[in-house]
Amino acid sequence: MKENNNDLFQKIGVDISQDKINIDLTKTKDFFTALQGIFQAKAENLKQDLSEGKVNLGEDVGIQIDNEHINIDLEKTKSFIEEFGQKIENFLGEIDKAVENIDTTKKK
Repeated sequence: MKENNNDLFQKIGVDISQDKINIDLTKTKDFFTALQGIFQAKAENLKQDLSEGKVNLGEDVGIQIDNEHINIDLEKTKSFIEEFGQKIENFLGEIDKAVENIDTTKKK
């Protein structure tokens, strides 16, 4: 696992040894720029889904809020969190692909 972390760090421009940390600002900038693009796209999709009514917090997530009460349906919330966890795993996979793309682009 440590070797995988080192590979990932090197792809995003961070080299960690016992007594030094070297950061390649060009690679890290490219990584964070790609990450920013992914976050913006995901946020826009979520915003659009909420505005179009595709996601309903009360129905889909199990959380209803009004001026006097907060009602939480634990079964719906659990399901939402499990689905959200899967989406996060997929998102992290996309980040890994972005890092690989940056690494490939820099090698050309």
